[in-house]
Amino acid sequence: MKKVFSVLLAAVLVVGLGAGQAFAQGKKVEFSLNLGAMTDLGSYGSFSDVLFTFAPQVDIHVSPAFMISPEVMVITDDSFSFDPFLLYPGIILNFTAKSGFFVGAGVVLPVMFWGGETETGDLLPKINLGYRGNHFNVTAYLLTSTEEVFKDNLIGLSVGYRF
Repeated sequence: MKKVFSVLLAAVLVVGLGAGQAFAQGKKVEFSLNLGAMTDLGSYGSFSDVLFTFAPQVDIHVSPAFMISPEVMVITDDSFSFDPFLLYPGIILNFTAKSGFFVGAGVVLPVMFWGGETETGDLLPKINLGYRGNHFNVTAYLLTSTEEVFKDNLIGLSVGYRF
């Protein structure tokens, strides 16, 4: 539990420091709420189950073409029982084009809560690409294992509203 608390505290500090520095430099900081779905793709089966996601995200524009995007993805199955409760906090570095398209990569840390217990997995690489409209995002992403890259994956699609 201490490891999870430390990771979450570090994520909050990174977001806070980045947002504060962006405001101090007159940079733009945006907040978005994203809803989506993901499924597995790989050696253990493909498209066998659909998981639903909710992910608050902060986009810190460091320059006109580069943003840092911390997020915390909450994951559940179609029963919405939240047992187990899955969190994937992470940080993504995105390159943004003037046309609204973006591409990026980063890492997430799987954290599972069940029956009073907590377990963390290994850091997972995350690759994403998408489009940013006036107030909405559409993002496709891939999470892959570090043991054998691109062998066991989670792929997803999310739609978000940007404030």
